[in-house]
Amino acid sequence: MNRSPPDRQRAELAGRLAEWLALCYLTLTGHRLLARRFQSSFGEIDLVLRRRKVIIFCEVKFRHRQGDDGLPSPRQRRRICRAARDFIRQRRISPEFDFRIDLIRISRLSLRKTPPLNHLRDAWWCDQG
Repeated sequence: MNRSPPDRQRAELAGRLAEWLALCYLTLTGHRLLARRFQSSFGEIDLVLRRRKVIIFCEVKFRHRQGDDGLPSPRQRRRICRAARDFIRQRRISPEFDFRIDLIRISRLSLRKTPPLNHLRDAWWCDQG
């Protein structure tokens, strides 16, 4: 199903707002931004942050519907892992650092009891290769 330009623009705006909200949340919880929308030939990483001796590669997903887990497909996860390795290589990150991939799901604010922002640490692991 192809989206019309206004739908695509709304989706892009919602995604940018979700990234901004995630970044605000993460900086308030002690994370320091290293890169936003890191582009690699392998793919894009929404946010790259550091907290103490951990580099966090963060995928941000905005979800309209409740119950959508927001987890990227296996193919998307592989691309994010490759982009993360490329970031480490390009920035010459010390092997002293640990790494993880987080997922932040943001949903529409409603009267339900679940919060609109859900931070899933270690959302998935990358193969060593």
